[in-house]
Amino acid sequence: MRTVLLLGLLCLAPGCIVRGYHPPRYEPRPPPPRAMSYDEAVSRGLSECRSRGLRCELKEAHLTGKDVWKVKFHAFAPGARGHLHLDYHAYTGELLRIDEKIKDRDRDRDRDRDDWDDDDDGRGHGRGRGKKKGHSKHDDD
Repeated sequence: MRTVLLLGLLCLAPGCIVRGYHPPRYEPRPPPPRAMSYDEAVSRGLSECRSRGLRCELKEAHLTGKDVWKVKFHAFAPGARGHLHLDYHAYTGELLRIDEKIKDRDRDRDRDRDDWDDDDDGRGHGRGRGKKKGHSKHDDD
């Protein structure tokens, strides 16, 4: 009986020691992130402009060294105009900054119409303040 038990252990021992060889599995690396193209940045900017109810014309778009797309538009709304500047992260597409300045055109026209006197209203126009101009600089005695 001891012999059988000894033979059984000897037969099992190599099976426990020998391990099957499995080559390591390498997962393929994900592709490196891709930056937004010029067309994608402009398209996102136009979508943002439309969502604000504006009509926009592209002024310029460029990629900075800090992976930021700067997209600039001339913006128009009924009776108003101005600009819309957008900054997008080039790799994530995240909207980083919005600068929207839209001014009402009719307001400036009404202000000029109501300004019947010629004094300076703080915008640098008029003749009410400041240096005298022309030949009247010097006293003519």
